[in-house]
Amino acid sequence: MSKTESVPEVIARLFAARTYITSSEVAAAAGVTRQAAHYHLRRMVESGLLIAEGARRSSRYRHKAQHSSSYALEGLSENEVWGNERSALRQIDPDILDTPNLVQILNFAFTEMVNNAIDHSRGSTVDVRWFLGHEQVAFEIEDDGVGAFASIRQSRGLADDYQAVGELSKGKQTTDPAHHSGLGIYFTSRMVGHFAISANQLVWTVNNEIDDFAIGWLDKPRTGTLVRCEIGRDTPITPKDVYAGLSDPVSSRFNKTTIHVALFREGDFVSRTEAKLIGARLEGFEVVELDFTGIDQIGQGFADELFRVWVSEHPTSRLVPVKANPAVMAMIAAVQS
Repeated sequence: MSKTESVPEVIARLFAARTYITSSEVAAAAGVTRQAAHYHLRRMVESGLLIAEGARRSSRYRHKAQHSSSYALEGLSENEVWGNERSALRQIDPDILDTPNLVQILNFAFTEMVNNAIDHSRGSTVDVRWFLGHEQVAFEIEDDGVGAFASIRQSRGLADDYQAVGELSKGKQTTDPAHHSGLGIYFTSRMVGHFAISANQLVWTVNNEIDDFAIGWLDKPRTGTLVRCEIGRDTPITPKDVYAGLSDPVSSRFNKTTIHVALFREGDFVSRTEAKLIGARLEGFEVVELDFTGIDQIGQGFADELFRVWVSEHPTSRLVPVKANPAVMAMIAAVQS
C-alpha cells in the first residue's frame, strides 16, 4: 500500500482483480494487521456495501448486488439480456426506469458492454450485477474470456497491455473492425460518471465527475474482463450530449477524440517512440486533442514527431494541445516554427 492509499482504497483495488476477497488479503496488501482489515470489512458489511460469506477465518467478502444474473455467451443477444435485466430492475426498483437520461445511458452502456463480452471475450459465460443506491446506479459485466487488454495487444501486435489501454482510449479501436466501429467502450467511458475496466493485470478507470483517469496494477492477473459503470440517478448527461461533443456539428460524423498523453508515457521524458504510439491509427479523426495533464516536459523528438512529421503526413487532421504547461507549449512552438 502506498503512503497515500487508505485501507478502503486497497479494498477497492483488490475488488478490481477478483469477485471475492478475504481479510488476510486486505491485511497483506494494505500492510495492516488482520484485525484492522477485518474491522474495515465488517464496517462495509454493516453499511450494506459488502456481503460476508463463510465463518470466522474462512470468511470471504463480495460486493452486495441487489440483482445478479449469469448467461451463456453462445448465441446470446445483448438486446435479449437488456430486456431481461430491465424487467428485473423494474421489479426491484419501480422508479429506476422513469428517469429519461438515466435510462438512455443505461440502455447504451449496458448493451455495448454486454456486446463486447459476446463478440470479443472468447469466453463462455457473462455475469451481470446491479447495485442500486439512493444517488447512483451501478452495474458490472464480467466475462471469463482472455481479457480485453490482452485481446487488443494480440490483435494490434503491441508490446504490452499498457499500450493496449492507450489504444483503447483513442476510440475507433476494435479487434473486429469488419463488424464493429470500436466506439462502444470509448463512448461509454465518457458517458457514465465513473467507468472502470479490469482485465489481465491492469485496471483503467475514468472519473468524468472530476475529469480524471488512472491506470492501476492488479496484485495478480485476473481471468476475463470486468467492467463497472456508475451513473448518477439525476445525471444531466444524455448519449446525444456525448455524441455531439465528439462529432462534427455539420456532418454529425464522429471525428474528434481526446488522448491523455500520460497513458503512453513509459518514463519521465516523453520520447519520439511514444509519439509514434499516440499517432498510430488516428487517421480517421479530423481533430485530436492531446491532453498534457501530468506531463511536466516533453522531448524535442516527441514534439517533432507529432506536431511536425505527423501533421505534415495528415493534412486533413488537426492536433490541438490542451492543459499543457508553458514548457510543453514552448517545445511544440519550437518544432512548428
